[in-house]
Amino acid sequence: MSGTETEHLVYGLTKARIEALTDGIFAFAMTLLVTTLEIPEPQAILDPAGVARIIMVNFPDFLHYVLAFAVLAAFWVSHHMQFHALRVVDRRLIWMNIALLLFVALVPFSTDLAGDYPDIPLSSMVFEMNIFLIGGMMFLQWLHATDGRRLISPEVTDARIAIARRRGLVIPGVSLAGILLASLGVGASTLVYLLVPPLVLLADGPKTQETGGT
Repeated sequence: MSGTETEHLVYGLTKARIEALTDGIFAFAMTLLVTTLEIPEPQAILDPAGVARIIMVNFPDFLHYVLAFAVLAAFWVSHHMQFHALRVVDRRLIWMNIALLLFVALVPFSTDLAGDYPDIPLSSMVFEMNIFLIGGMMFLQWLHATDGRRLISPEVTDARIAIARRRGLVIPGVSLAGILLASLGVGASTLVYLLVPPLVLLADGPKTQETGGT
């Protein structure tokens, strides 16, 4: 490692400290998502038909809860795999990670907004932009860490780095598609996230094996 690179390292702040903070923020955001599901006071539910109405009214909230939870879970796994591949961290990566966590903590709000106002395109766009920013920060983190292999462990292959970069573009790309659909007035634009699993498999290419990355 060159002297210039050494100057940018943050001594005493290990990967484990950053991962601990990240795990805590992800856990908090994923737990807080359940508060987006609201049930009225018991006296407002008078009969089984009333319960059925509550379920139907809350279906958009539940759908967005499941989508947001699944997307955050995917981001958490991706983050773990990124940091597992690192041999060291620097100041820029730390602050990029903090920016990432800023947007992760915002997910319960954007999920609640999209679930409460499913017929208003702007509410879906806020949710999709939130997810886009998280995905974008994840991609930029990996790009920074792998550029010139500055922070990456030697055993991580160039092929693995390339695959992870392709994967990292999937959710930002899907989010942009969702934003476009919402801006055109297409309902339920957030359902575009159902495309993420097959697109990730496509990004992996044939018969790949994970050895690091996102």
